Amino acid sequence: MTIHSAQTRLTTLAQIASERANTTFEQASQALKSIALTDLPPCSPEGIDQMRMVAMNTFSVESVGYEEDVFACTSWGATRPKSKAWPEDFTTDDGVKVSIDVQSDSDLVKPMLALQYAAFNVLVDPEQFREVALDEGIRVAVGTKQGRVLGPTHPNTAHFLALVHAGPTHGLKDGFLYTLVPQRNFTVVAAIPRQHLLASLWEHQLYLLPLGAIVAAWLLTLVLRAWRRTLSPLAALERAVRRREFIVYYQPIIELDSQRCIGAEALIRWRKPNGDMVPPDLFIPLAESSGLILPITDQVIESILNDLGALLVADRSLHIAINLAAADVCSGRFLPLLQREIARANVLPGQIWLEVTERSFIDPDSAKKTIEHARQAGFVVALDDFGTGYSSLQYLQRLSLDVLKIDRSFVDKIGKQDVKANLVSHVIDMGLALQLTLVAEGVETLEQLDYLRANHVKYAQGWLFAKAMECGQFTQLYQQSAFAQLPTPVNVVD
Repeated sequence: MTIHSAQTRLTTLAQIASERANTTFEQASQALKSIALTDLPPCSPEGIDQMRMVAMNTFSVESVGYEEDVFACTSWGATRPKSKAWPEDFTTDDGVKVSIDVQSDSDLVKPMLALQYAAFNVLVDPEQFREVALDEGIRVAVGTKQGRVLGPTHPNTAHFLALVHAGPTHGLKDGFLYTLVPQRNFTVVAAIPRQHLLASLWEHQLYLLPLGAIVAAWLLTLVLRAWRRTLSPLAALERAVRRREFIVYYQPIIELDSQRCIGAEALIRWRKPNGDMVPPDLFIPLAESSGLILPITDQVIESILNDLGALLVADRSLHIAINLAAADVCSGRFLPLLQREIARANVLPGQIWLEVTERSFIDPDSAKKTIEHARQAGFVVALDDFGTGYSSLQYLQRLSLDVLKIDRSFVDKIGKQDVKANLVSHVIDMGLALQLTLVAEGVETLEQLDYLRANHVKYAQGWLFAKAMECGQFTQLYQQSAFAQLPTPVNVVD
């Protein structure tokens, strides 16, 4: 009766793992076929955008790819074709080719599970099929009908799966009590070593079977819920925060009169373990709505001072601008950490610019208090994206600010025959009248540069000078501009 109870428990576990694997396969297969049926030209900018959205919106898919002859791209941009074809382990009933432990040509990418359909492919993290280890030595693993394990597993489990995959669906073999659940495309095995089983039987001999079944069902429900949660975008973002997968890029800020680099705006980037970069507009809204933006802000502050602390100490005229989320501005909770970090790095408060936007003023009174405390501590406060909301003028009047950043939507109108073209001159006049330092964003043409310089705008940033770059590249650009003017800007078009 007790052996039967253990066998029933193994069967339940195997069925749950089977549901998990089926869900992962179905999600990945549907994503793969949906992108294969699109009318967008493969590897066009629109096609890559569509691939990127499929990867971000499908829990089980890490990336989407396309390859045909010498033509290849992934959901994160153009790439080189594979140096060799992925070996096919099996084909699903609906024609999807599956390859286990495929290795990208990039050293940054760990072995993945690849699904291929037509010229498209998707990569699935084998962690989604990780062997489940429960109490009492019970193990559950997913493998092919040929006995290969789909996810990371203990060598003993992989060996045992190879032994029993073609045998009876349950029994005792090679020191294991096991149950197999065959599926169309794979096999699930749940097993417990004999020594663990004997120990468990002795320990639980006084328990009634119904009670054990209830407890087992409860534990399995928790396992299933936890697994489903790991597939959500929010869970992926939570893992990224725990693993500190966020890095900082630096958008140089140029002094227009001297054309020297006098600072940078820090921009957050999410770099996954496989090297893929997730665009900020795809994860920042989720981070803000979930509250994860707070630990991300903390990591950005620490990264900035680790990256550029020595450079800021060496040149006290250099500054770094940090974008603050609405939650940070309203709560002010970032200030103590920022003060500790700059003290550790010997950086002056005036070398840190805090950029706030109109959406930061959800609670105007709290935001005003935070800004006042920041300025009293010596930090510089800038109003970013000015003019893009309805209340910008109100904030200019109510808040104590140091810097006004002219939004790129105004800069873009310079020199164009547009009813809004004259707005930039009014924005500049307001900033000068309030004695604010002016920084123009999104400068891309020489005509814009000449206009801004002629109208007494002090600083600018944009692709005319440089794109956002990693720490090492920014340091090199700064050092070049410290001794000589930057090369004459060229007109950059995205």
